[in-house]
Amino acid sequence: MGFLDLVKDRQSVRKYLNKPVEREKIERCLEAARLAPSSSNSQPWRFIVIDEPKLKEAVARETFGRLISFNHFS
Repeated sequence: MGFLDLVKDRQSVRKYLNKPVEREKIERCLEAARLAPSSSNSQPWRFIVIDEPKLKEAVARETFGRLISFNHFS
């Protein structure tokens, strides 16, 4: 499957299952993100994995503030 096929076949996910993602899958996603190209190889990103629901909610509130209340998908 080529890149154009991937772009054409992409889907927006608006509803998620309430089950944890396996650690192996999270690590594979992090590795793919780590290998993504960046300008001048600056790699300006940092990743934090939070798997505790209450802490996730608190971080989301602090990070996005009132924007979350406007998003009917959240």
